[in-house]
Order: sequence, then C-alpha cells, then structure tokens
Amino acid sequence: MTKQCICQLCTCGKHRCPHRPYGIVGKSDQPCAVTEYKSEFVPREGGGIRESFKPDYTVQTNTAPLDDETTHKHDYIKHPVDKARSYKPEEVYVKRGDFDALTSYNKEYTPKGGERAKLIKHESQKVVSAPFEGDPTYKADYRKWEPARTEAIRHDGGYIASADPFKGESTYSTDYLKHQGAARQAIRPDNAPMQSQEPFDDRTGYRADYVRHPQQERFQRVREEYAPNKASLDSLTTNKKDFTPKQADRTRSMKPDQQGYQSNARFEDSTTNKTDFKRWEVQPIQTHKPDEYRQKPGDMDLNTMYNSEFTPKPLAKVQAIRPVERRANDAKFDAGTTYGGDFRKWPGERTAAIRAQSGYAPPNAPFEGMSTYKGHYIPHPGGPQPSFKPSGVAYQSSAPFDDATMYRTEYTHKEVEPCPAALLDSPRSNMVLHHQEATGHKFYHSQQEAAIANYQQQVTA
Repeated sequence: MTKQCICQLCTCGKHRCPHRPYGIVGKSDQPCAVTEYKSEFVPREGGGIRESFKPDYTVQTNTAPLDDETTHKHDYIKHPVDKARSYKPEEVYVKRGDFDALTSYNKEYTPKGGERAKLIKHESQKVVSAPFEGDPTYKADYRKWEPARTEAIRHDGGYIASADPFKGESTYSTDYLKHQGAARQAIRPDNAPMQSQEPFDDRTGYRADYVRHPQQERFQRVREEYAPNKASLDSLTTNKKDFTPKQADRTRSMKPDQQGYQSNARFEDSTTNKTDFKRWEVQPIQTHKPDEYRQKPGDMDLNTMYNSEFTPKPLAKVQAIRPVERRANDAKFDAGTTYGGDFRKWPGERTAAIRAQSGYAPPNAPFEGMSTYKGHYIPHPGGPQPSFKPSGVAYQSSAPFDDATMYRTEYTHKEVEPCPAALLDSPRSNMVLHHQEATGHKFYHSQQEAAIANYQQQVTA
C-alpha cells in the first residue's frame, strides 16, 4: 500500500504541503517546518528601550582670530583674459520642391473601422456581517505542548589548590645546559681557477687520422625533350555529358499576403473565467489575539554557576626567569671533524681519447651509373585529368511543391491531464484520505487500495 502526501502527488509544482512550504517537488526527505518553538513561542513585550552608548557630541571652539590667508590667495596670479570670439555656423542648404511623404506604411496600412470594446465591470463583493463559525487550520494543526524546565548542568567538584609552594623552575631551565664554543671554520674550497704552464695541445684525432682522397666527377643525366601529343583534345567532360539543362518554372514565394485579417462576426466575450468561476460567500476574518503576559510570583535567583563555583584563590606572584650569563672559555678549539678525518684525496688522471682503428677505404670497382629509380620505373602515356566540377546552373523542377511533412501527417492532439493535487477532496479525484499525523501531515491513497483494505477488515471481523 502506497501512501503519498500533497508534495508527492503534485506534478505541476504549484501545490505544497503546509508543513513543507519551500520543499522541492518529488523529494519527501525535507525537514518538517512545524516545530515546538513555532507552536509554543509567544512574543513578550520588553522592559523598554535600551540607553544609547554613544558619547555626547560637543563642539570644540577656538578663541583665536580667523586667518583668511589661503594657498589660493597666496599662489594665484591673475592673467589677462581676452574676449571669446563668436563662431558663426555654416548655413543649411535646403532643397527646393515639394516633399513626397507617401510611405509604404501609409500606403498599405489603411485605417479600418471597428466598434470600441465595452468595459467589463464585475459585481461588487458582498460583505456578510455574521460572525465566522468554524475551526481554522491554525488551531487544528498547531497544538500546544507541555514544556518541561531544563535542568542545570553543574560540575561534581570545585577547584582544589595545591599545598606545595611554587618554585618557579621549569623543565627547560633545569635540563638545558649551554655550551660555549667558537665559530666553525668554513669547508668551502677556494674560488681561484686552476692554471697550467704547459702549452695547449691542439692535436686531435681528426687532424691525425683524416686522409684526403681525390673526388670523382659528378654524373650528369641527359634531359629528355618534351614531345607534345599529336591527337586533338576532347573537351566533352563528364559534367557536360551528364548534367544537361532542364526547363522548369521559377519557385513561387511562400510568404503570406501582407493584408490584415477582418471579420464581420460579433465579438464573443465568453471566457473560461466567466463560465467556470463560481462565487463563494466570504465572511470576515477574525483576528487572533495573543495571550497576555503574566509575571511569575517570587524573586529571580541571580546566583549563576560562574559566581558559585569560580571563587577567587590566593596565589603568589610568579618570579621572573632570567637566563644564565655567558662566560668566556679559554680552552683551545678542536677543529677535527668526521669529514676531515675520513675523507681521502685520490690521484686523478686524464681520460685517453677514443680514436678509430682504421681510416676510409674506397672501393676498387668502377661506378656503373644505373640507379634503382631508372631500372624499375617505367613511363606511361597520360593526358590531362578531366574536371569533376559541376556547372553553376540551379536545379529546377516543374513538379508541384510537396508540403506534406511528418508533423502534419503523424501529429495528434493530446489531452493535458490536470494535477492530481488540485483534485483532492473532489468527486473527480481518485485519492482518498488515509490518515492524519499528530503534527498535521495528511496522507492519501487510491480508492482501489481503500476498498481492498475495507474488504480485508470485514473478512477478518
């Protein structure tokens, strides 16, 4: 059995549950807007307007005479100003002759005769003087709850002061011992460049092993002369052969005529509002008077947890912790380090150059002069490639225009179903009220499920 709320039945997005007025349609996991605070909170009048903490505004006056010497008077120098010259605008040339004011708008849009629309006046609302009798949703859905007073949260015991006196020594001052030492010398090597007195050895493997060989003459290929084709050029292309001109009429414009629609029929003023709208008797709304504030008897207990548990304790003044004075050390500094004791210098030699074992050995056989391209390539006779470009003549047809589209042939009008939430509590609705929670939520289920549930109850009874 499926039970649904108004928020779950709504499909148009305009119906909301009164307890979830701002929820999203289709999501029923939103929190309920009805709370104990909103149902039981009663606003009360305050004790009065709080006094302002803004200081008084007093004007500071001075009895010294006003010094009217400004920087403008001191630095400004007057210059002679000439009279501005008048500027005469150019004369406007006006063409002679009559102005043709006939436009396409005045020519095509001519005035049409028509009757003036009559004013639709609604009947005045009738006010009923009888008092309203009924139970509003505010009293039915918002019920009063009996609140209980929150108990105060207190600690088990108070603060217990230590009986031992404060010595004023910390772990840092007792465990940390300062050692005197001089600054360590830098292990960085000297930045002086390494220089040698020996002459520069420019004898490389290329100079020692390179052997010059005589260069042979380059083979030159004999160019073949161009021999034109003696046959005449066939100018008939595939485009000219297949695409022949056709005779067809010019495509007619589908633009509608620019003429206004006129009708001599009488204007029908019957609307859905006039036919379907029913007037309901409206009674004046009764205002809800809030409950008067009543002060509780007895005096207010101003003793708080802070005043009762946090009492002043007698404490001694903390003594200042001063560092020990630095004393000079006359002992000789030991410069021996792990790096200086373990590091050893190894003798370095220059890497020998890698040279080739043998030089270039030219072949003894003579060059034939026949390449792979000349041996395997065979020339074939060929003419110019025909053009596949179509002609610029537009395609024309004498057949009538076929305006039968899939939309016109297959489209069928559908009936829009109304929202199920708008039909609740009406004869057209298929949903019946199932139950109502204590907070005011209403849940509905279908009439078939209600009939099945009633039949099961009768069978069990």
